[in-house]
Amino acid sequence: MNRNSRRSRREAAAAEEASGTADFENRTSEEQLTILEALIEEARASTYEAINSHYRDFLNIKFHGQDPLDEVATLNDKYGLVQLTIDPSAYKSKERLDTVGCALRAIVLLAKIHADLKDIDDQIWRGEIAVAASSVAEIGQLLSELKAGVPIFADAQAVGLLQMQYMKKKSALKAELDYLMAEMYQINDVGSSVVEMVVSYRVMANYDDALYDSPVTIGDLFFALANLDLFCDKMDVLADALIHRWFVPLLRNPNESLAVSKVKLFATINIGAYTASSGSKSSGSDAHITLSHCELVRDKWSTVLNFIRDEMFYDISIDEEHAAIYEYLGARLWAALWPRLHESLLVPLVPADIDAIGDTQNMVPLLELEERWLELGLITEDKMHIKDSIRSLLQTYVGKRRRDLLTTVASVLATDDANTVVVGGEGPVTDMLCEYALSSGGKKGGSAKGGKGAFAGGGFDEDGDNSLAFPRCSISVHAQTLVEFARETIGFTANVDEEAKTAALYFHAVRDAFALYRCLMPCQWSAALVADPKRAFVMYNDCEFICHHLSTLGFRYQGKWSPVLRASATLVDVIAAYRALSKACLSPLLTRLRAQIAQALGHSEWLQPRWLSSIIGSGDTLDQCYEACEAQLALACGIVGQVAQVGAAHLPWPMHLRVVGLLADVALGHVSRRLEEVAEASDSTARALVRLAAPIAALEGLFRLSPATLASHSDGAAHSGSPISKYSKEWDSFQIQVSRLDKMASHISAIT
Repeated sequence: MNRNSRRSRREAAAAEEASGTADFENRTSEEQLTILEALIEEARASTYEAINSHYRDFLNIKFHGQDPLDEVATLNDKYGLVQLTIDPSAYKSKERLDTVGCALRAIVLLAKIHADLKDIDDQIWRGEIAVAASSVAEIGQLLSELKAGVPIFADAQAVGLLQMQYMKKKSALKAELDYLMAEMYQINDVGSSVVEMVVSYRVMANYDDALYDSPVTIGDLFFALANLDLFCDKMDVLADALIHRWFVPLLRNPNESLAVSKVKLFATINIGAYTASSGSKSSGSDAHITLSHCELVRDKWSTVLNFIRDEMFYDISIDEEHAAIYEYLGARLWAALWPRLHESLLVPLVPADIDAIGDTQNMVPLLELEERWLELGLITEDKMHIKDSIRSLLQTYVGKRRRDLLTTVASVLATDDANTVVVGGEGPVTDMLCEYALSSGGKKGGSAKGGKGAFAGGGFDEDGDNSLAFPRCSISVHAQTLVEFARETIGFTANVDEEAKTAALYFHAVRDAFALYRCLMPCQWSAALVADPKRAFVMYNDCEFICHHLSTLGFRYQGKWSPVLRASATLVDVIAAYRALSKACLSPLLTRLRAQIAQALGHSEWLQPRWLSSIIGSGDTLDQCYEACEAQLALACGIVGQVAQVGAAHLPWPMHLRVVGLLADVALGHVSRRLEEVAEASDSTARALVRLAAPIAALEGLFRLSPATLASHSDGAAHSGSPISKYSKEWDSFQIQVSRLDKMASHISAIT
């Protein structure tokens, strides 16, 4: 039943009631209220029965198809008459009238919802999509009003039935809109080389090939999508197809063939699909981005934009209707395409020479392309990013240089390069802090005059005096490259004459480069850091070397920066992260090595309390287990010696001593505790114990530098002695036990 037929039935019902209206007007207000209450009860009963009979398998055939709205429509007129005749001062009558009005409002809403629901299926079947969408939207509003305004005057069961039917009709309409969307905008892969979009201006039949009474147009579809608030999802699908099937391929290779054809009922746009074997592929490098390339992109994109405006929105006045859908599609396309356009065309066109920064002739096609987007209404003035970028071309130039520099650093860090270089002390790499110390009156390798140590873990002598010079050690080529990049790029911040933003871009390029190292290197060498001492030691040196330069890298150029940059720019805050990384590089390796040393000592011998004293106390000699115990101690000391050899070649001397001392303490601690448990022993047993501990005692030699190593370390003279007691917590205890055994053997021999 359409709305016109329902209106005519309502008018006929009103004419039938006209004769009784005069009699109703002649009654008193109380009588009118009584009559109105009775009529409302009758209308409520008939409305509920009509709803239940229609949606519950037609329990009462009498009411199937009846429109309760015709019956309740005339009650509004009677309610209006009662409002005019009732005395406002009569409180009870006024309260009674309000109750009648709420009950009548609930019945009217139920009747309207029921009437609209019955019509939706026919509207969809006839192709009245816009009318069906309006009905669904109206039903949603009526249901909200019914639930919020007069819930106590409406039967919850009837409301539930209507709510369920509303969801069903809305789902059916959504399915029909999905079908229409697919029919009006068909995207097909024609073979393996061509992609086409066919835009049908009208759809004549539904998915069952049943003809609509009137064809559905693009305007009808958009009206329905807007009423149901579904256009965002649909436009997203269209935008993604246009971006990935047309705009991006044409941006990569504007020589792709593009054709538009149009007939009375539909229009087609097709593009020769890009393939890897295409000889006209554009690599996207600066050398290929020429003026002709930009002009081709402008022309091909303009063709696609015209197709969107003229064909995809066929026969639609954007200024008057569906402007929100059109603007949403344009904003969605531009938001996705602008970054690609910036990266693929605008940045490569920026001159490599800063003196040629004013030459923007090659960028004119890009400006014209953006103007075309604006003319077609796909973007607004505040979204003209190309014009803004060209106006601030110096920053774009700096951004390009920053990107290139970071790309270079990332490519270097990503290489599998295990080469190292010696720095610090008298190494080949000039030390920045050492230079600063010399320029301040200090001596190379010593503290600056009146100064204190700049960092923990830097070069220092045995007396504890810190030095501004970085200690001699091996670092990776990666770390050396990173620091060289940082020094060169920081230098650019002092040479720019423009606003502070330009210097800030260079400065943040340095910070980003240091962040790249912390992200890439631990992941790249995660397995080697646990298994390979050299890799872990070099990684530790890298972190300390970087911290060393972070200490003053920004300070040396701070005086040449603008006040804004000077007030906020710093690199000192990055030091804490590198300190944590340096510890994380060594901790897993040292934990594994200490476990290996403990395992080499044997689980049931040196690690077991009172094991040695129990053997000697029972009168047994060490002959039976001497060789096994000696082999265990030799193996444990061998592990320490191998690590010490690697550490001496790569670590700074103080850190090398700490590592060796930490590892040696595992063997020293267990052996000294077992010896301490031996209170009494014979002369031969005491001497055997001293000989057995000889490999452990030989660890002292790892803390002495060879003449060649002494010559290579600027502070080697300070370490010509044996600093083992400083770096090994267990050495003194071990020496006490060995001395005690020596005295025990000497005393027994003297008595004998």
